Amino acid sequence: MALITENFLLTTNKAKELYQSIKDIPIFDFHCHLSPKEIYEDKNFTTITDLWLGHDHYKWRLMRAFGIDEKLITGDGDNFEKFKAFIEMLPKAIMNPMYHWCYLELARYFDHFEGVQHSEPKELYQKLNEKLTQPDMSPRNLLRKSNVQVVCTTDDPCDDLRYHQELAKDKSFEIEVRPTFRPDFYISLKQENIETAIQKLQEATGLEINHLSDYIQALENRVDYFNEHGAKSADQSFSEVVLTGLSEEKAAAYFTDLKNGKALDNEKTQELAGYLLAQLAKSYKKYDWVMQLHLGPLRNNNTRQFEKIGTDAGFDSLGNLLNAEALNQLLDHLNQNDALTNTIIYPHNAHDHQMVQATAGNFTSKDVKVQLGAAWWYNDTKDGMTQHLIDYANIGLLSEFAGMLTDSRSLVSYSRHEYFRRILCQLIGSLVEQGEIEDNPALLEGILKDICFNNAARLFKVENIKEVH
Repeated sequence: MALITENFLLTTNKAKELYQSIKDIPIFDFHCHLSPKEIYEDKNFTTITDLWLGHDHYKWRLMRAFGIDEKLITGDGDNFEKFKAFIEMLPKAIMNPMYHWCYLELARYFDHFEGVQHSEPKELYQKLNEKLTQPDMSPRNLLRKSNVQVVCTTDDPCDDLRYHQELAKDKSFEIEVRPTFRPDFYISLKQENIETAIQKLQEATGLEINHLSDYIQALENRVDYFNEHGAKSADQSFSEVVLTGLSEEKAAAYFTDLKNGKALDNEKTQELAGYLLAQLAKSYKKYDWVMQLHLGPLRNNNTRQFEKIGTDAGFDSLGNLLNAEALNQLLDHLNQNDALTNTIIYPHNAHDHQMVQATAGNFTSKDVKVQLGAAWWYNDTKDGMTQHLIDYANIGLLSEFAGMLTDSRSLVSYSRHEYFRRILCQLIGSLVEQGEIEDNPALLEGILKDICFNNAARLFKVENIKEVH
């Protein structure tokens, strides 16, 4: 029997009714890692291996756990053998979100509903590859098939945004593809990266950078450039909350020390990062951008594999609990200095959800909205999303939640939005049937449409994007 049915994950009549009311609304993807070049060139993928396994560290981790050789994960193994190894593992990935995600992807993009364990690997590989050759499976058409209206990519501040510019000029493509300013590398300055950061900024801006003030001016110029080319957000990720309160004089001295080859201890590194973020946040606020903060992951923990494969390869861990005092101090510092813009905070550790939502409430007002972001990374599961929604609602206003994002490098990961919507409707529908929420269809449908699209549209303010009703 097919796993992906009309009522997949929906066990109550009310949940099914609510899902029918929102299942066809569009997607506003305000954070992902799709390639604008890939979208612009619009070339079909050659194999399902390229599409499915090419950049997905979620899948890579499971394959390693199953004992698959690294040659068939990130190595130079044969594409069919990589695919075969993965689908032999997939049926045994029960209760992992990848199990559901992959079956949803097969159903929605390949019309394949019977699972993988019932198919001969070579025949399935050929069937999926043949499907990939069809015109409706090109990158742009995959986005259309997913009912996406807005895609916000993640981009280095020194990127020339060439492909965003070309896409904006292409009147045959109706989906908004907007850049997002991602300055982690330029904020978290260390002895080993400051020379490269300065060099890249000098090349991108034409400015000579000798002092901290020059460096900040160059970053602000890049914010201006991104804004000119349609950016609506800046996203930064740190393993811990950066520190505030550093004076301009000390920040300049720390910068000079680094530039001269001296190392800073962790506290000074975090203080300098906090100073730089606070300066940049003034530019974010000037342009009414949303500031996104991804906080907590411990990255690249396996040194041997990092040296072989590089970053984003599946060797990142849940971090420790965030420092609540430091997070409040950061937001308060930005607020006091008129640099607090609309902000979404994604903690890596689920135990921080309530703390972050409580902290967000300290700084939310009519003019500025600060909120807990979607369940991120290791929390992006059925149970994790459900608990996240409960935590959000218990301490904040769930009806104002900006909703799901894709946070993926894969063009078929938009099925995760369906996954989220089903989980959301199951939770709300069950509470209605238990008598905990009033059964008011118009009100509930409006709240669900806001969570799944409208709240993001209001927050990010992309031109020509209208709310759904």
